[in-house]
Amino acid sequence: MGVRTWKGPDSPGNCAKECVVVAGPHSEGLSRYEQIAVDIAQKIASQEYREGMKLHGRSTLASQYNVSPETIRRAISVLDAAKVVRVQPGVGIVVLSKRAAELFLSQMHFKRTLEELHRRLTELVEKRRVIDNEIDQVLHDIQHSSHRYVVLHDLLHCVAIPEGSPVIGKTLRDLSFRNVTGATVVSIERSDRAMNLAAGEAPLSAGDLLWLIAEPGSLAQVERLLGSGPQV
Repeated sequence: MGVRTWKGPDSPGNCAKECVVVAGPHSEGLSRYEQIAVDIAQKIASQEYREGMKLHGRSTLASQYNVSPETIRRAISVLDAAKVVRVQPGVGIVVLSKRAAELFLSQMHFKRTLEELHRRLTELVEKRRVIDNEIDQVLHDIQHSSHRYVVLHDLLHCVAIPEGSPVIGKTLRDLSFRNVTGATVVSIERSDRAMNLAAGEAPLSAGDLLWLIAEPGSLAQVERLLGSGPQV
């Protein structure tokens, strides 16, 4: 049950100027009028307010809880509908049932629990939406990268320079290799090591492996230039 600080006489029926309500497990997250309704119900359930007891009028309760009379009206209306108290014309607010107060508190706790579960569900759904978007992006990146790999794999070739090739001793620049064949050499491999192209100035030797990117038509041009060297 929530902790309450009373200013004035200890008698609950004579609570003076102000009542400060500290939210308890039943009232956390509730509106102000619902918190007040819960506080009154807790007093009834604990028999601080006993059945048949007459409570203060709305104006006095409004002063005690430091709220407007309309807020008190709404709080009492909730308790009246739950048959915890009864508003009797000419008499005032009368405590009806301790059992109804306990049931009301249970219902408010259940309501609060459902609201909290709904809040958590909303957060989880939002997190799942973010994760789903990230998964979609990763899948898109995988597909894009896979497509690029397939394209590059299809275009990447290795061609050996045969013995007696007319290109032996010449550089790629000497041969205007790219202009003549349409292919781009990305590496020259000689004796199991890759050579720095040095801007096309390395003389070619028999047995050199040219790693190049070429369309099928360009690949045929390369093989003709090299003297029909075999594609590895």
